[in-house]
Amino acid sequence: MKNFIVKVKGFFVKVFKIIIEGILFVIGKIEFGAAFIWKYIVKLSLLIKGVYFSDEFRIVRVVLYYVLLIFVFVWIYKQIDKFVKKRWHNATFIQKRAITGYLFISPWIIGFLALVLYPFGKVVFMSFNIVNQFQQDYTYKWVGFQNFDRVLFIDIDFVIELQNFIVRVLLYSPVIIALSIIIAMLLNQDIKGKGLFRMVFFLPIIILNGELLENMSDYGGMNIELSFFVLDVLNTIIPTFALGLFVGLFELLIEILWYCGVPILIFLAMLQKVDKSLYEAASIDGANSWSIFWKIVLPAIYPAVSVSIIFIVVFLANFDGNPINSMIFIARNNSSQKEGYASAMALVYASVQMMIIALLFFLTKDKSNKKGRVR
Repeated sequence: MKNFIVKVKGFFVKVFKIIIEGILFVIGKIEFGAAFIWKYIVKLSLLIKGVYFSDEFRIVRVVLYYVLLIFVFVWIYKQIDKFVKKRWHNATFIQKRAITGYLFISPWIIGFLALVLYPFGKVVFMSFNIVNQFQQDYTYKWVGFQNFDRVLFIDIDFVIELQNFIVRVLLYSPVIIALSIIIAMLLNQDIKGKGLFRMVFFLPIIILNGELLENMSDYGGMNIELSFFVLDVLNTIIPTFALGLFVGLFELLIEILWYCGVPILIFLAMLQKVDKSLYEAASIDGANSWSIFWKIVLPAIYPAVSVSIIFIVVFLANFDGNPINSMIFIARNNSSQKEGYASAMALVYASVQMMIIALLFFLTKDKSNKKGRVR
């Protein structure tokens, strides 16, 4: 009996060894086949990469990119359309209004996710690194907050310009808002040629960028001191001791008026929404123009103040004549600063802009009681 058990045990051991050897043989063949296949996959991918990223294939690459982008947008649109149709039938009136609002802002959301989110993330990443570029390749060396420390506490020029920017925005914003409201009220009057006047006040927005503005500055368009004819005329009218003050105020007024184009259009659109019967009813009740402005006009256009504040801050920050933008551009090409340092400067600058916008938006927010309004 003992010999029988030993033989059976030996038999099962041999069978188990044969099975294990077979499994190992199959695994070896699979590994060999996988390595063989992977080798040719790598060769094929390198070949495709070499062809795809070549200059000759550039047009095809751009076409494929846009075809893929259109395909993604169409797929997203179909998914949103299905979701909206499903939710629309069961939604309340307030929910339908919310869905409509989201649909209106969906192009911006898609554009932000597709075109802004990745570059912004790349800027944040580079701000914590020293970035070196060789031809089209970038190398990154992690330095933590070293770039920010250098921007804020070592290279003091940027901080000084940042302080000047904050003061300029806080001083200019209320003046621009006030002038824009006054000019919008004047342009809202029934006068001949008001379309021409509106175009004249909006023209600076078209001119403010590019070579045209630079040429205007060179030939005295933004500096009254370069216009000798105007100075001669002013010398005959204004005393010499007050000429410098007058010229400074005049140049400041011209600069502020250049920033009023879009706020004027915003307030003009709000003024045109005010029902004229309100003016007539107020006049019948004996209200003068000053009372009409404070009781009817200003409450009607006040919600647009916050929107105008956002535009003014962003416009002043991205204006071509802003020295901070020049400093960031120079830092990118400076061998001692490069992309990481410039990215840190840009992030600090953007953070300051957002804090200013949040502060001014809170201060100018419509705090009137919204209870009882029809939704």
